[in-house]
Amino acid sequence: MNPNPRVLILCPYPLGISPGQRFRFEQYLDVLRERGVHIDVRPFLDMDTMRILYKPGHMFQKGIGVISGFARRLLTLPRVFAYDYIFVHREATPIGPPFVEAILFMLGRRVIFDFDDAIFISKTSKVNRIVAFAKWSSKIRFITRHSMKVAVCNNYLVNWVKQYNENAVLLPTTIDLDYHRPIAKPPLSTRRPVIGWTGTQSTMVYLELVREALSELQARYDFEFRVICDVDPKFPELKNYRFIKWALASEIEDLAGMDVGIMPVPQGEWEQGKVGFKAIQYSGVAAAPVVSSTGSGHEVVLHGKTGFVVDNDKASWVNALSSLLNNPGQLEAMGQAAREYIDTRYSVRSQVPTYLALFGK
Repeated sequence: MNPNPRVLILCPYPLGISPGQRFRFEQYLDVLRERGVHIDVRPFLDMDTMRILYKPGHMFQKGIGVISGFARRLLTLPRVFAYDYIFVHREATPIGPPFVEAILFMLGRRVIFDFDDAIFISKTSKVNRIVAFAKWSSKIRFITRHSMKVAVCNNYLVNWVKQYNENAVLLPTTIDLDYHRPIAKPPLSTRRPVIGWTGTQSTMVYLELVREALSELQARYDFEFRVICDVDPKFPELKNYRFIKWALASEIEDLAGMDVGIMPVPQGEWEQGKVGFKAIQYSGVAAAPVVSSTGSGHEVVLHGKTGFVVDNDKASWVNALSSLLNNPGQLEAMGQAAREYIDTRYSVRSQVPTYLALFGK
């Protein structure tokens, strides 16, 4: 076994662009290199394609970007014998059959397959529905079956993987607690508490699960409801509503301004494949998390100790949030307990040994 293994990472996006990649493996690259692992990252898409990927139209430019990505993959294949492991994040190619992975398997390469969503379910953004038919979601089973190891983010995905491959590794998506950290705030007794949510346009529909509960709460309590997102979901019925457009430069300051973070999640197979990352982020900045009992929030939040896990009905959300608004001491204690719990299971520090073990270290 090579004490200084060489690892080729095949991923969809350039480094520093995708939050999914950033929290899934990019934040481990420096520590892996420090421990003697040689890393070579080869994204499928280039920066020019990324700038237009999620915009409507631009089909010609997107097509050129995808063709270029396939060309890069073909040029990489003759070099795979230079590596001890091939780490495939999500898929080697975003559309079409798994021909790259099939070649790697035929060549006897040690493939480690990594994913953090239920990507075996067909799901495509609205602006790219035209390529939905080409996603080839069935390939996930093929790659899972033939990989040496499969790393996934929660127990639901571990159980799914074990239908096809016993070498399933639970590797939660994590945060760096030196980056996700609390900020100094005035005492709650001197200011309006902040209940918040962070997410993207694709998940802001989940806020409809708590809209009525928030309206009822604002009739009884004075608090700010803060949304950090790329698009404003609009809550005109709330008197103290604040929208903050997500920005990397201010994301921690904006998050850490919350006292309570909510994570409403509907029931669904896709949602069960999520790691509960919003709750992890809230906990990292010591905001008490309140999460739906659906999905995997119950794995991230210890009910009554580090936050609350609630059913998706108005009364349950109102009761949990009322408890925190009525008890500032409990709110602050839960936030601190949440951060301490995340450090043990969902921090970069806690999962470095798991990452090293993937590559025989």
